[in-house]
Amino acid sequence: MKVQSYSDGKSAGFSFSFMCVGVQLAVILNSTVEHSFSLFACRRRREMKTGSGVKIVLTASATEMSDFFNNPFMAFSAGFGLGPIPLGFARKNLYPPVERYPDGRAKYAPYGLRKVEAMLLENGFTESDVAVAHPEDLDTFIGSDTKVVGISSMDPTGMGYVSKTYSSVIGGGEPMNAVEFQKLVRHPSIKKFKPKIVVGGFGSWQLERKQMTDKYGVDCVLMGGRPDPIIEVFKKAVNGEPLPRLVRADEALHKWDYATMPLAKHAAIHGAVEISKGCGRNCQFCTPTMQNKVDVPMDRIMEEVKITTREGSDHITLVTEDIFLYGAKNKSFIPNKKAVVKLVKSVAEHPGVKSIQASHMSLAPIFHNPQMIKELAEILIERSWYSLGKKAIITAETGIETGSARLMRKYMAGKLLPYKPEQWQEIVTSAFGILNDNDWYPLATLIVGLPDEKEEDVLDTLELMDKLKGYNAFYVPLFFVPLENCVLMNKKGAELDSLSRARWDFFIRCWEYNIKIWKPTFLENRISNPLVFKFINHVFIPCFAGVMGLYYGWTRGEQLKQAFWTLGMPQATAKTE
Repeated sequence: MKVQSYSDGKSAGFSFSFMCVGVQLAVILNSTVEHSFSLFACRRRREMKTGSGVKIVLTASATEMSDFFNNPFMAFSAGFGLGPIPLGFARKNLYPPVERYPDGRAKYAPYGLRKVEAMLLENGFTESDVAVAHPEDLDTFIGSDTKVVGISSMDPTGMGYVSKTYSSVIGGGEPMNAVEFQKLVRHPSIKKFKPKIVVGGFGSWQLERKQMTDKYGVDCVLMGGRPDPIIEVFKKAVNGEPLPRLVRADEALHKWDYATMPLAKHAAIHGAVEISKGCGRNCQFCTPTMQNKVDVPMDRIMEEVKITTREGSDHITLVTEDIFLYGAKNKSFIPNKKAVVKLVKSVAEHPGVKSIQASHMSLAPIFHNPQMIKELAEILIERSWYSLGKKAIITAETGIETGSARLMRKYMAGKLLPYKPEQWQEIVTSAFGILNDNDWYPLATLIVGLPDEKEEDVLDTLELMDKLKGYNAFYVPLFFVPLENCVLMNKKGAELDSLSRARWDFFIRCWEYNIKIWKPTFLENRISNPLVFKFINHVFIPCFAGVMGLYYGWTRGEQLKQAFWTLGMPQATAKTE
């Protein structure tokens, strides 16, 4: 399953859910002074102020216009509520703004926003007509001449998988993604000059689903990424023509030619470069898997890599639903090892590329071709983005979803092709072994509350988790959310009160594994002072977990209380041994 953030915690960058607020506060307090100096340098105020503004302003919420200190997986934390943390404190110490150019334009922006910018620049608009800006800088670019503000959003109302799950379990108010989106659409410059507001992005459907379009003053909701409808909307807005409330820029590949998608003109956050679109495995709970896969030609990929490195990013994120299927033509999803290795090697050898991160992968190709993993690992370990302790590791997000062969057959039989549902647990455990043998530690999502999920299905998943306890991975249990344009979109999503004892056991099991594996290196890589480290590991975290356990035991039940107390226990690390 694809969770965004875009979206993420891996290796030292993993944020463990149940103690996210407590650990983040402790770590932030230890590093605030250091970050303040660097932020002051990169957030210099511009002297230039435009009186009349720019015709088209493109932006996203503050959580999406940040690189989370160059950690794409920490962006998952934006799905949590703020709790007692002041908003301004989070903006500085969790999701600081991207770098700006001297005129205030964003140096990096979400990949989808960069694509919209490119569509406009190739269809009659100039660089002086279009500005991509962080929300803090909108007063620099919005004025009387501004006709439209285009907003990209992954999770505007907090209905995404991570937001729905952890805001329900932990509380703390609305998810940060939702809070920042509200702040953005109510920005003083937007209220003053009243440009048209167009919202697109992976989560734009949420506005219509929750009937928030009018409340937020949004003039047009764009669903999908096909260029022609998007360009038409912006041209109408600039010309002062009425905008349709909803535009479906359908990305079904039989309806448009992907070759019409322009190359990005400027670098994206985390050096994002799309290498393929769609998946075609037809998992019923997921939107991208319902789209037929199309590979971006190698020359176009390398051109965007060139643009990215030229503009100062030495990291490249390969955006894909499954890196192992790049170049695959077989309808049974047999990987094309030669094509995948050639792609990764070409990116790794490009001047200026220091690290490479693949966004998503599937497990069946690993089981099918272990040699491909070995060859890729030899390249990627030299361009590693993360580490576990002092050891460089490779990582990507993958979907386990369930240990139940019955649910696999019913909802996601394509996920394990060319194999059968009855082989799923063997495929998962074997793939994890192959990955770990090659220093590849996956982030794995699992879903609670799929429609028609029975207790025996949950027990099957617990059985699978027991088989996985010896492997290094990061597990993200999530509530089922009926996404737009997926087969199950009209089904009821999972809710906190639907969690049985077995479901709670599964949820807690995942986080016990995560904390056992990742907590030591998470703290060690952030706290250099040994006395502060001991205080946080042996006093602050256990006390915080104890207090939170009492609170959640009172508000959520005994199981969550015991979970906090268990997860808060001190662990032996290199600094305490």
